[in-house]
Amino acid sequence: MPYLCHPGAVFVNTLKVLFGRFTRLLAITTAAALMLPSASAQQPDPAADIIELAIVGPMVGTSFSIGMQFKAGVHAALTSLDEGLLLGRPVRVSEHNDSCTRIIAERVAQDLVQNPPHVVIGHSCSATTVVAAPVYARHGVLQITPSSTAPLVTEMGIDSIFRMIGRDDLQGEMAAEKIAAQYAGRRVGILRYPNDYSIGLTDNAIAGLAGLGIEPAIVLEMSASASSYLDDIMALIEHDIDVLYLTGGALDSGVFVRQARQMDVPFDIIGSDTLVSPIFAETAGAASNGVAFTFLPESAANLDSDRMQAANAAIRAQGMEPDGYTLLAYAAIEIWIEGVRRADSIETSAVAAAIREAPLDTLIGRISFNGKGDIQTEYPTFAWYVWQDGQRVQID
Repeated sequence: MPYLCHPGAVFVNTLKVLFGRFTRLLAITTAAALMLPSASAQQPDPAADIIELAIVGPMVGTSFSIGMQFKAGVHAALTSLDEGLLLGRPVRVSEHNDSCTRIIAERVAQDLVQNPPHVVIGHSCSATTVVAAPVYARHGVLQITPSSTAPLVTEMGIDSIFRMIGRDDLQGEMAAEKIAAQYAGRRVGILRYPNDYSIGLTDNAIAGLAGLGIEPAIVLEMSASASSYLDDIMALIEHDIDVLYLTGGALDSGVFVRQARQMDVPFDIIGSDTLVSPIFAETAGAASNGVAFTFLPESAANLDSDRMQAANAAIRAQGMEPDGYTLLAYAAIEIWIEGVRRADSIETSAVAAAIREAPLDTLIGRISFNGKGDIQTEYPTFAWYVWQDGQRVQID
């Protein structure tokens, strides 16, 4: 299959793929050593008068909307505490920006563990979670990520991390199945960005397509935060594709889709969980209509329950709508609070064990976690949605 990049990029891309595989292997093989607490590793104080909670995610930059959703969900969920107390202690929240960048994320994690919080809600991007998680684990900090989907997040052997969303191996398989079912015998394009999330997810989708006897006509890697995608759009048109699988941030994807529709492209576009963000629909405008993507099914939300109504009101009081990663951040706090209450402690290992011991009721339904920290649900992990007139509508 042709890979179209800038001139001379074939060798560079090969190096990037090899380097990516090396860094993933390095992360797995070194995680155990990084997580071993040293004599000098500072741990969260289980007897602290104040319970410290840190929110970490992209608070600025092209993915800032996810950070805003994290903050709204966390603060909304904490309003459920009677007088703001948990085990009779106040909860203090701090917010930290990692810009969805590995180097910044690792620095944030290292700074945080100088005075370790009792729980971290974050990170958002899979790459930042992967580099930060061993730091938190080494210092005994509980971590719950509302949005990191890379399989590696829960394959590092960390028993103090949980995720509130499904994995990219499943999401990529779903994309392959949809393409095979709806576009059998037609030409498929893959568009991705140079980050771990996008490359990992499309690799899973390509593997799924291969298992179904389908080879993409083109796999195109684009630059993030570009002002124009004209050359990339022309390359896709020249390869005469019928459907494009797009995996990227909400803002970049919105810009791409708007420009593609302005050029009246002849292909359909489907995407992944990042397109749940309203930023995508706002950026793409009317061009977002008909773009399908995967996310948590609507059936996950107890729409008629008192819990959901209270959550909706609390989230809206934070200036956000109750959807997307806001709900997952809210549910992450519900999980943590219930774990603390079950354990009657804020000590990390006790809370982690309590979270795993039995299913937990949340506003996204009754959930549990396997030994790795992956979410287990009574409903499908992902469902298909489509954007219509600025609203996301579940179609499958």
